[in-house]
Order: sequence, then C-alpha cells, then structure tokens
Amino acid sequence: MRHAIWFVRLILAAWLVPAGLNHFWPLFPQPMGNMPLSTEVITALIDSGLFSIVKAVELIAGLALLLGWRVPLALVLELPGRFNVWYWDTALQGWWTASAVYGWAVLGCNLVLIAAYWRCYAPLFAMRAEPRLPGAVKPVEALP
Repeated sequence: MRHAIWFVRLILAAWLVPAGLNHFWPLFPQPMGNMPLSTEVITALIDSGLFSIVKAVELIAGLALLLGWRVPLALVLELPGRFNVWYWDTALQGWWTASAVYGWAVLGCNLVLIAAYWRCYAPLFAMRAEPRLPGAVKPVEALP
C-alpha cells in the first residue's frame, strides 16, 4: 500500500510542478478554455492577479509532495485549488470532455492522499483539545 500512495503522490506532483512552473516560465500554452464561461473565469483570474497566487501554491505544493516535505500541509493548501480545477474542467468545460478526466483525476489524487495521511489530520477533530507547547509531552497548565 505504501508504494501505491507514493505513486499517487508522484503523479500529483508530476502534474502540479509543471502546471505551476508554466505560469512563471512558459513551458506550454496556458489553456484558456473552449467554452465562453470557462474562458471568462480563467481571464478574470489572470487579470486580477489571483492566478499567480494559485500557480505559486501549485508549484510549492508540488515540490513539497515530490520531496516528501510537509506533505499533509501541502495537501490541505492545495485542496481549494483542486476543487476549482475540478469545477473548471467538469462543469465549465463540459462533463463529458477530455478536460473532465483531468479534473476528476487531480481531485481524486488529492482526496486519496488526504485519506492516506488521515492520521495527521485526526487531532484536528478532537472533541476536547488540550493546549500543548510545540514538542511538549504534557499539556500546558491552565492559568488561574
């Protein structure tokens, strides 16, 4: 199972790194969409400057996945972007297009990896959290 998760992580990183790098150093033409609404959305993102932020997050998260550094954090940072890519590829481009396959694949890879790293996220859902200093074994004493 470990090798399968490693492979999915590598696939997602292989998509994120070139896609993020492409914005700052053109490797291939940026897809602008073939439907009016999808073209408007991507044009608005580029004109507003938000597209640069999205691509920077893609690049950083892809490198983190590739290097195995802060993988759970990278997956959570990347999740909103993956939902937007999925929406753009499926709902805006067309549910039965080749673009939709990429949207489902990227979102699916991200969700599979989040499920694989669930133990890292489980403490976030504790009913009663005790404050701890970083690296501390015992909880911090409550103030009077």
